[in-house]
Amino acid sequence: MVVQVESSRLSSKEDKTPSPVLSKVETALDYPNALARVAQYILENPKKAVRQSLGELSAASQSGQATVFRLCRELGFEGFTDFKLALAAEIGQRENELNRGLTINSLDATVSLISRSVLNTRQLVQPEVLASVAPFLLNARQVNIYGSGDSGLAGEVLFHRLRRIGVKARVFANVGYAHEAAEAMTKEEAAIAVSQSGASPDTVEFLRRAQHVGAFSLAITCHPKSSIAKVSNVVLQIARLPQPGLSEQLIGLPRVVFIAEALAIAIADYDKGTERLITVT
Repeated sequence: MVVQVESSRLSSKEDKTPSPVLSKVETALDYPNALARVAQYILENPKKAVRQSLGELSAASQSGQATVFRLCRELGFEGFTDFKLALAAEIGQRENELNRGLTINSLDATVSLISRSVLNTRQLVQPEVLASVAPFLLNARQVNIYGSGDSGLAGEVLFHRLRRIGVKARVFANVGYAHEAAEAMTKEEAAIAVSQSGASPDTVEFLRRAQHVGAFSLAITCHPKSSIAKVSNVVLQIARLPQPGLSEQLIGLPRVVFIAEALAIAIADYDKGTERLITVT
């Protein structure tokens, strides 16, 4: 079962109120694979992207130059140069804001951002979906967890919380070990992949290998139409951050803390229900 929530695609350049450039790029993560790959690279390397030529960005994102140009047009820009100028201006504005230093307003803004990310994630998570995942995780002979970059930290959070609730879990920091473990899995095991973009090649490949051998596969991502959703049995969607490009500040991690707690509650409820059934029988 794959749970998908319809996400609004980017409006054309006729929109009267233009969105921030990185917000537009993040929306493109729901586009077909080649376009999503370019979008992911830009989100992860915005400063590099501004300095790179069309050919350099094409090579770095492992996509054709025509794909890069097409993405710029899809996002509402006249072309690659127009897109880079807008991105450079946005980066400069954000750096100026960061240079203002720590203030009461900046602290309040951070609290608001974290709170919204958790509240919005709660709205996306359905109790019945959590309940459907619980038996697969609790009864799995082994649950393998993987995420790259900041998503690797999210994987650590899930690992520690699931272990405390009695799930036989392990988490991988090395992509090579993660892929080897996925290939060696069986139908009695489960895999959890965390990817905010849903387009991280290493993470998608980890879950693809697990699903290929028949293991239960769970994806945790902001983008339920992304590549990782296509290789998962169930998708748990976390909210997009209101301001993309700030993942290095770890303000998005509380979303996964909430998901970990929600899974723990669902697993505990399932375990109690099973015990009652055994007692009655």
